[in-house]
Amino acid sequence: MDKIFTLVIAPVFVGLVLEMISRWLDEKDDN
Repeated sequence: MDKIFTLVIAPVFVGLVLEMISRWLDEKDDN
């Protein structure tokens, strides 16, 4: 069960982090 949990959560977590970073960079560029 842990393997499935990791396989599902890891990509989602990474995606959210990348999205937050991209948004932060966009806001920084605007300023």
